Amino acid sequence: MKTLYKPSILTFLTAATLLACGPGNDILRNQVSATGARVKILHAIPDGPAIDLFVNDAKVNGMAIAYGTNFPANEYAVLTPGSAAIRVSTVASGTVAVQPILSATAPVEADKYYTVAAAGTAAAPTAVVFADDVSLPDASKAYYRVINLVSGGPAVDFGPATGAPLIANVATGKASDFVAVVPSATLGSAYTFQVRPTSATALVGTALANVTPGIGRKYTILVRGI
Repeated sequence: MKTLYKPSILTFLTAATLLACGPGNDILRNQVSATGARVKILHAIPDGPAIDLFVNDAKVNGMAIAYGTNFPANEYAVLTPGSAAIRVSTVASGTVAVQPILSATAPVEADKYYTVAAAGTAAAPTAVVFADDVSLPDASKAYYRVINLVSGGPAVDFGPATGAPLIANVATGKASDFVAVVPSATLGSAYTFQVRPTSATALVGTALANVTPGIGRKYTILVRGI
């Protein structure tokens, strides 16, 4: 029997610039190195096993990365700029040997930020690289983007439960630009966000209720599954 992995939604912080709290709380200023490429890895293969990540043949994670998680959990890994050979493999266990899942080469530049997603299915894995814009045009706003990694899924819209979508027509394997929203502290109330197939009313996953976007933060909505 084939298991169906229903689409689900994960929100994670792409960048935080808490200007009002001083540089001690600014993730971008607290990176380990002043130079280097910043990379975050997403495991978005629903029927895939836990994985290890290798960059230029060097393992970069400690514990294995399970589906639905990202590495590092906070901030970004700092890599040497240049052509990064990224390899994802299953985890060796007892007499079970390591099996490569996918490999990709991604050019990464110093002081730029990237999200690398292992996507698709176990039978047909793929790697997708997204540039992460960590700039903050307006420090009084919060910002959202959508990454659509539902294998075989439709384009999606993202927005409040009523009214026009904030982000529209994000095809599978693509990421939207960041769009600004009024933070909850300024608005005076929480949001309920929904992800829907483009121009449809049915929900993808479940609604995101009581969302309180923070001032000066950028969030990514990851839509994943089969």
